Amino acid sequence: MRDWNDASVWQRLHEVPLGKLRAAGQLDMSRAVIDGSHVRALRGGPKTGPGPVDRRKRGSKHHVITDADSIPLAVSLTGGKRHDVTQLMPLVDKIPPLRAIRGRLRQ
Repeated sequence: MRDWNDASVWQRLHEVPLGKLRAAGQLDMSRAVIDGSHVRALRGGPKTGPGPVDRRKRGSKHHVITDADSIPLAVSLTGGKRHDVTQLMPLVDKIPPLRAIRGRLRQ
């Protein structure tokens, strides 16, 4: 039986639909958008940090990169005051390699 907390399971669950969208021509990799949102972390945790606007209360920041049609390509979680620019390259590196419409991998 598989452990559902295993990162490879979630990685595969993300890669398969992206591959199918790519094969169907519904994934627009010509442009990408990155954004982040701050969320208060009432109980704290290892990926929390001081918030930028709410009197330095602990929080986390979700960073996401999407294709031109808002399909999520990669997601990361950091401490509360991390700027989006610092997460650009790590997010790009997290995008899984996808087969092009005619077989070869595209990154």
